[in-house]
Amino acid sequence: MATERARNPWGIYLYHEAENIVELRWLPSTADMGDPGMRASLALFALQAEILRPKYLLVDGLEFHHRPVEGFVPWRNDCIIPRYGSAGVQKFAFIVPAGFPGTMESGGKEQIDGPAIFPTAWFSERKNALEWFRR
Repeated sequence: MATERARNPWGIYLYHEAENIVELRWLPSTADMGDPGMRASLALFALQAEILRPKYLLVDGLEFHHRPVEGFVPWRNDCIIPRYGSAGVQKFAFIVPAGFPGTMESGGKEQIDGPAIFPTAWFSERKNALEWFRR
């Protein structure tokens, strides 16, 4: 059972207390989201991680439709990823549509992303992400 912690026009922020997971579930409205909305949304996700100090972060990107502009990744690496690490996150998983390249189901591997101190993996099946968290 998840508890809704926050919401904005582009996402819902959930806490799965029993599994110690904070989740960002992107909404279809991300099709109209600009980069300022994306940055605000990730800052809110990082804040939830700092407050709840979960072991795991999960991003459900099945309804994500925004394409960040150039300069987004360095900003994320400088301003967001370190906050996840300082919150004690141990693993980070993305759920993406079937056919997305690099998923664990298609032979992809977990990896340390940028300045992270925890592994990140991409999945096309939610159940596989949850199993990976438990390993």
